Amino acid sequence: MLTEGSSHPEASEKPHPPQTSKPPPIFLHGVINYTELIKILTEVAEEEQFLTKSLTNNVIKPACSTPETYRAIIKHCKEQNIYYHTYQLKENRAFRVVKTPPLHHRPR
Repeated sequence: MLTEGSSHPEASEKPHPPQTSKPPPIFLHGVINYTELIKILTEVAEEEQFLTKSLTNNVIKPACSTPETYRAIIKHCKEQNIYYHTYQLKENRAFRVVKTPPLHHRPR
């Protein structure tokens, strides 16, 4: 039981910052010179804003830490005609509301 002298703060006192979802991965295909790619990506976005992973078949997967970095890399890939694929940001997806009919109880 809580009393007035309780040291437990109420949950409503601390405002929660708006949560931003992690950007989806980008898959860059046909990368021959990894060092050159990293140099280009650091010009587009700060080096601390993404991590890269080397996959099979000359595919590099940069994982961005912010949506801004994700957008900058995607914009650069489009401008330079770099072959890539990715997924849509969660914040840009449309919401779908599905109304289901009420469940009817069957007599036994």
